[in-house]
This record gives sequence, C-alpha cells and structure tokens, in this order.
Amino acid sequence: MRGWALAAALAALLAVPSVAPAEPPARLLLFDLEILDTSGEGAHPDHAGRLERMTGVLRDGLAASGRYAVTLARESAVAAELPASVRSCNGCEVDLGRKAGAGIVATGVIHKTSTLILTVEIVLRGTGDGKPVALGVADIRGDNERSWRHGVEWLLRHRLLAPPP
Repeated sequence: MRGWALAAALAALLAVPSVAPAEPPARLLLFDLEILDTSGEGAHPDHAGRLERMTGVLRDGLAASGRYAVTLARESAVAAELPASVRSCNGCEVDLGRKAGAGIVATGVIHKTSTLILTVEIVLRGTGDGKPVALGVADIRGDNERSWRHGVEWLLRHRLLAPPP
C-alpha cells in the first residue's frame, strides 16, 4: 500500500504544470509628450496642461500592462539634462535613457495641422540599439481633451500594448 501511495503522490506532483518565473517589467523612461503646431492658429491656453495629462494617461497605461516599470524623465536622475524638446535633440533620449538605467525610452508628439486635424505619434525605443520596440500613429479629429485622450488610449490598446500578430 505504501508503494501505491508514493506512486500516486509522485504522479500528482508530475501532473502539476511547471510555471516559469515571470520576467520583471522592463525599466522604461517616459519623456513628456510634446506638441508640434503647424496650424498657424497660435498656442491654445490648455495645451500645456493637456500634454501633461496625456503623458499621465500614457504612463498609467504602460505601467498597468505589467510590462513596464515607468519613470517620468522629468522625475528621473537625468531630469537636469533634459532638452527643451526631445523630438529635435537628435536621438538624445536613447542616451539619456541608458544613463538613467532604462532599457526602453518612450517619446510622443501630437502634431496639430489644424483645429480639426491632429496626429498622435508615440515611439518606444530600446536603449541598447535605439531601434523602435513599438510604434503607434493615429489621426484624431478635434483639438480637445476628449479626442487627445481617445488617441493616446487607442494607441496603447491597438499599437503599443497589442499582442504580436
């Protein structure tokens, strides 16, 4: 009887699927979203606040995925070295990300062509080679909080965090 009980216990242990340890989230340095306004309409008084809120939406979405441990660049060890505009710093975000200990950097631009036509582009790059890890571009309609939020959230769901095809 003892042999049978031991065999049953061994069989039960072997039947339990082994679970590989989960990979820790990748360290991601997130730069504030920027606006490129070529509309000629002049600055909108809420753009600065809206950019900050949309950076928060992006931060929260990336962090909630469990894939990334997100640090805002403006709150990081390299905060004093940040350029006025990351989109025109000739790739400095990769060097800054590496210096901050991140494996990935995230940047984004909202390009305003007119009050009606805008484009949101968000890029995640590896700090090792600077190549894109994920890229999302979406056209949105309307220079308002609702459309900006919809664009960033859509990119998170359908481009940046979407499972590979």
